[in-house]
Amino acid sequence: MTSGKKVSATIAGIFSMASVRIRGETDLPTLDMEMGLSKANESILLSFIIPVYNVEPYLKRCLDSVLCCNLEDCEIILSMGDSIDNSNSICETYAKTHSIIHALFQKGKGLSDARNSAMEIACGKYVLFLDSDDFVDSACLDGLINLLRQEAFSPDVIVTDFYRMDCRSGQVTEIFQIGVEICRGMSFLPQMLRKRQCFWNVWRYLYRRKFLLDHQIVFLENRLSEDVDYTTSVFLADPDIVFCHSPFYTYNVGRGDSLMDQLNLRRLTDTVFILSRSVQRLRESDFRYAPLMIAQFQFEYLLSLVSTIRLSADDRAAAIRLYKDWKAVLASSIDPIVQISNFALHVIGVRTACNILCGLRRVRRWIRHHLKERSRTV
Repeated sequence: MTSGKKVSATIAGIFSMASVRIRGETDLPTLDMEMGLSKANESILLSFIIPVYNVEPYLKRCLDSVLCCNLEDCEIILSMGDSIDNSNSICETYAKTHSIIHALFQKGKGLSDARNSAMEIACGKYVLFLDSDDFVDSACLDGLINLLRQEAFSPDVIVTDFYRMDCRSGQVTEIFQIGVEICRGMSFLPQMLRKRQCFWNVWRYLYRRKFLLDHQIVFLENRLSEDVDYTTSVFLADPDIVFCHSPFYTYNVGRGDSLMDQLNLRRLTDTVFILSRSVQRLRESDFRYAPLMIAQFQFEYLLSLVSTIRLSADDRAAAIRLYKDWKAVLASSIDPIVQISNFALHVIGVRTACNILCGLRRVRRWIRHHLKERSRTV
């Protein structure tokens, strides 16, 4: 399966803020609640927010996949950065052709700013953030939107399953942490988190816009790994939530020029900062499932430590120093793997443990790869 069209065919049928100001490197934008709510257009059910920056080869596929949905009561907001390719020209062309598409230039720089800028003009009852290098299965997303239209449910947050596609091989992987069609209530969260897979990507969630405004939930600016921080804020607000299988989203990895595919010291610095911050925020909260989320972030913290092996020798030394607070971050985990790794770090030190963990990870990947190959030949 090597094309978006084939993937879509495979999975089809499955089911305001008024002002933003940056006050410092880790400060959040401020919200004007009354003006944000007064701008709401009751006739708009869903606002698609799509940041656009140097994605010319992928942008049309993304937009066309969305436009294949029934969008009679929806809007699409394209938040454009200073692209050096033809991305912005494509956005402007689509905006002229489709009245539901609004193209704007973000106020500052970065993914968080692009999303926050778009939220200023969003009018939908619900908001869906998409990445412009990914795409959706129109039939599946249509089914979910129709449930909202019919008021089958009306929660603060809806979370779904998704697909991951490797652009290098064309391989599509099911990331099905929910499985069941619809499950209401936060009590399902432990079941979703049983698999050690990412649960924080914002594009797998639909948010009630009023919920985001009421709880002042915005994207942390001037940091990467912003989805982790955002999703932590969402769960700390203890929303009325629905878990819904409906895997409408295909997440592309391995395209090389994506931010997510580029490991460098800056990305690692922000990842460690965000994970440590999220663990601390959860510990200070009374959220009943905080220990489960903390364990997930601790495991991700360990994976980021292992990834330092991929950096240059100079950057690796600086990266190891980022983990000076590892004892505090990894303390009191309920995850057995985190507990064992924590013990190893105490006994043999960060550098040696990192090398061992990296070796174990490679062995695990080798075993999984050969088991898959064997299952295909049987």
